[in-house]
Amino acid sequence: MKNKKIKKFYCIGDSITNGARNEYYRDYVLELNYLFKNSNVIFLNDSVNGETTSEILKRAIKVVVNNNPDGIFFLGGTNDSKIPIPFNIFEKNIKTLIGICKKKKVKLLLGLIPKIYSGLPAYSQQNGNLTITKYNNLIKINAKSEKIPLVDLSKLAEKFFIDGIHTSNKGCEKIARLIKIIINKI
Repeated sequence: MKNKKIKKFYCIGDSITNGARNEYYRDYVLELNYLFKNSNVIFLNDSVNGETTSEILKRAIKVVVNNNPDGIFFLGGTNDSKIPIPFNIFEKNIKTLIGICKKKKVKLLLGLIPKIYSGLPAYSQQNGNLTITKYNNLIKINAKSEKIPLVDLSKLAEKFFIDGIHTSNKGCEKIARLIKIIINKI
């Protein structure tokens, strides 16, 4: 039997990727590893709670250049919405990530940002969701023009969240299944 090369797929993001507040201390990256346990793909988590897309982008560039991943799943923007980061800066971050992944021939998947279900301190549910909707439209436009696969997390139901922003373990399992569907298509 021939050994298949192990493929490295990095999940890069903020506290949602990191599994913050998950009741079992898990994240969707662990769930992806479970779903792909019989394949030659390993998912690695490179996330930091509280980061904006500008901060996530800095780490993503290092991951792409230093670690030579086969793929990246990028999810960020919730923290941008509480500032809010201007739309042109948010879009610049997305376009920069796309350009770097293209140069290095790294397969990129983009996640649409889940909506906010609670007004946790520093997060406005109403204003945050208006901003997130605009960010998601920018992600969709750029993904379509560059033929980047999208994982739509914008419609995740409130039942998948532990505090209105961070996903429960059921939410992490749901995100992993949605990512798996897209990966299996590509």
